[in-house]
Amino acid sequence: MPKRILIVDDERDVAMLLQHQLEQHGYAIEKIYSGSEALTRIFQGGFDLVLMDYGMKDIKGDRISLLMRADEKLRTLPIIIITAHVEVGERELKEYGANIVLYKPVEREDLLAAVKKCLKEA
Repeated sequence: MPKRILIVDDERDVAMLLQHQLEQHGYAIEKIYSGSEALTRIFQGGFDLVLMDYGMKDIKGDRISLLMRADEKLRTLPIIIITAHVEVGERELKEYGANIVLYKPVEREDLLAAVKKCLKEA
């Protein structure tokens, strides 16, 4: 059974690109386009990894990470945060709960390596 990844990004083109890149490697993808929708879906469960943008308009990725880490069932669910905001430090995002932080533009190889690391496939 393929690993299930939730992609959260309010930029549909970015979400579709990430989906395409990961589906080529056999992952099952679900996309959500807002932080508030993502929170609902994440708490419903069923994912092996959450891959989300930091700079969404409604709820930022760091806030979602904090809420996930405060929940007993989601505390260990891997999180990759992708951001174009270079002023937001990797250490800070990891303190909020991100396992890995990637800066845009993300190379395909870096994305795949991060996913495999979080899913303990590498």
